[in-house]
Amino acid sequence: MADDDRGKRPDGRRRVEVLALPPGRELPTETEKWIVDGLVLAMPGLHTRQLFTLRRDMLTEADHVIVGVDRERDRVVALLTSRWAEIPSGRPCLHIMIQFVGDAYRNGSVFKESWALHFDRLLAEGHPFPEVIALKTYNPVVHCAMAAFSGHPDITMYPDLAGKDDNGEALAAEVAEALAPGAAFDPARGVVPGIGRPVDLYRERPLSHAPDANRYFAEHTRPGDRVLCLLHVPTQAGAHSILTALGLPAPSARR
Repeated sequence: MADDDRGKRPDGRRRVEVLALPPGRELPTETEKWIVDGLVLAMPGLHTRQLFTLRRDMLTEADHVIVGVDRERDRVVALLTSRWAEIPSGRPCLHIMIQFVGDAYRNGSVFKESWALHFDRLLAEGHPFPEVIALKTYNPVVHCAMAAFSGHPDITMYPDLAGKDDNGEALAAEVAEALAPGAAFDPARGVVPGIGRPVDLYRERPLSHAPDANRYFAEHTRPGDRVLCLLHVPTQAGAHSILTALGLPAPSARR
């Protein structure tokens, strides 16, 4: 059972509450088990327990932990974790370690509510809005979800699947070294080969509603590969556009 009910946000359609928990290093063992057990049941298409056995750090080393809980079942059905990463340029960089939503909960509001509470807590703690938001994924749905926030002219998305903007390669190489030190990285494609654990995390390749994203991932990745995805948000106007999309006030309005 979670030991922190701060920041409840109900999803009335499925009785899901989105909660902010303490940082991963402070989570009791029983809470960690509660999270993993729930996700194993919520996502039968993934080797979820094996993932958390091999990569327990994706939970325990997180600075921010957000869970979606099906209260009727007292079961975790969604998880968002992140940590701050240091990159040589000194830009504030947020590494999204996990973003999972259970199969039966993906058409509700839990995804948006999770991100809204995540940024609400991050800003309330006095952190700047991250100039760089980064993650590694084998899932084209995740790329599409990030790209949905890149509509503002000040925000750039990497990799740009349309091939119109290759200016992000230097920043991507910098972030790749911070998130996967010593690993090979192809900045032209955004691929970090063979880094995923377990290699067969996905029982089959996920598909999004965007054919170009599905095609890109199919052409450039094999099981175990990960695509480094970045949002570069260098201006307050860009940050404000993301917060507005999540229903949150701009940082300046919090003072």
